[in-house]
Amino acid sequence: MHKTTLLTGLLLTLGLGTAVQARQTTVLDLPVVQVKDTTKVLVDSVEFIPVETDELIQDRLSCLEQEIPLEFNKQVRGLIDYFTIRNRKYTRRVLERKPLYFPMFEQYLAKHGMPDELKYLAVVESALLPKAVSSAKAVGLWQFMTPTANDFRLVQNHYLDERMDPEKSTEAACKFLKQLYRMFGSWEMALAAYNCGPGNVRKAITRSGGKKTFWEIYPYLPKETRAYVPSFTALVYALNHAEDHNLYPAKVQMPIAVDTLLISQPLDLKLLAKQLNLPEDHIVNLNPALKLKHIPENVSNFPLRIPADVRPFLADNRMAILDSARYVAPYRAPARTKLPALQEVPATILAKAEPALPDSSTKSFYHVRPNDNLSKIAKEQNVTVEQLKAWNKIKGNMLVANQKLVLFKPESSVSGANSKEAAKTETTLLASAEDLGTPAGKHAGPDAEGMPKENAASVAVTSKKAPAKKPEAPKLQTVHHVQPGDTLWNISKRYNNVSVEQLRKANKLKGDELKPGMKLIVG
Repeated sequence: MHKTTLLTGLLLTLGLGTAVQARQTTVLDLPVVQVKDTTKVLVDSVEFIPVETDELIQDRLSCLEQEIPLEFNKQVRGLIDYFTIRNRKYTRRVLERKPLYFPMFEQYLAKHGMPDELKYLAVVESALLPKAVSSAKAVGLWQFMTPTANDFRLVQNHYLDERMDPEKSTEAACKFLKQLYRMFGSWEMALAAYNCGPGNVRKAITRSGGKKTFWEIYPYLPKETRAYVPSFTALVYALNHAEDHNLYPAKVQMPIAVDTLLISQPLDLKLLAKQLNLPEDHIVNLNPALKLKHIPENVSNFPLRIPADVRPFLADNRMAILDSARYVAPYRAPARTKLPALQEVPATILAKAEPALPDSSTKSFYHVRPNDNLSKIAKEQNVTVEQLKAWNKIKGNMLVANQKLVLFKPESSVSGANSKEAAKTETTLLASAEDLGTPAGKHAGPDAEGMPKENAASVAVTSKKAPAKKPEAPKLQTVHHVQPGDTLWNISKRYNNVSVEQLRKANKLKGDELKPGMKLIVG
């Protein structure tokens, strides 16, 4: 894991990753006057900024040192001056947040039997901002990258990122740091590995000829990591001796007592805060791991943090409050899908989508008369507008007088056909719906006549010769070939004597879905 923390990235930008002489430090480029070489006075702000000697700082560090070495050198001195002189605003803001997070850090470090001073690492990483995101996409108080967060089971999904959960990320950071300490046997080396990854530390050890301490492998580490451990030491000093450098927080953020509410419904956190008479973003701020300002649907038993002092009021009015704060997703109109005109369909698809011609049909022609239109002609000729367009390759709806249109009709419906001619020609019968798709002629013979009429569909069966006795002409049924854009409703309107329910029943349809090329019995 090699990540750029918010602080070390800034230090590198300012060129503070290497040695900086204490006496050369300026204060935000404002004019200064020297007073007995012990303090500097900002002329513009009249702020007293002590400048301590190396000996005094070294003595203070030795008093602070516990389990983790706090070595003093020119790199550390330069960074101490940065936090106490050049960027006092940064240090003040950290001092404001320190009471909010340090007690919790101390509890987790004690639980894992780790050095208390590791709590200052979160300052190096994120300046104690739970929603901090670095340029390398490290997130949270402890700046976890996604792969490392996954290793320690920090959940990341569309609404939740537990890298921003103060307690869960602190637990994961303790486990990770303990793992690194076992790997390298030194807290300074563990800190370096936390920043640049164990692999880069091992490479630095190899390049150094097998050295085992941070300062021995210092020249072989990535540039950012060289500033990382000195920054840690400098912040331990600056935050413990802030008052000695005239640094005080403008306002202190104190932790509040919280309770947990298990939520299994969509919930708007701003509305909930309003119902509980809290500031609008109060509950949002108590739950920084939530990426949204609401809990979405299909979430079960989400532990929502709320102020402990509102729990009694919530307990008495729970159902009413949660119902009033229910999250309702904003309405989004469904996307409209433009159906392509018949002419826009590719030829390979068009061949399949075109209505099939009747198995036995007669081609005829119709000459367009003045005031004719496609709907009128289709109704007169007992065909559909879509069929007329397909047969005649008509793009729009415009017709021209005397235009010749091609029509195809079942031979049995051609006017003037007598019973003898009908007997000599093939007679179209309808097989049962169970036999849709079976080859024509499968049921040819005496059994074909016994097929139930109510189950009729459009599979053609042919009789080659009429019997000597004139047979009773089979009752023909009207069949509609489904076109792109057809629905049961508009088909029912086209054939006045049939309803949508009748169409479903006659064709054994369970739903309303139609596909181009389907054959429907419509009468």
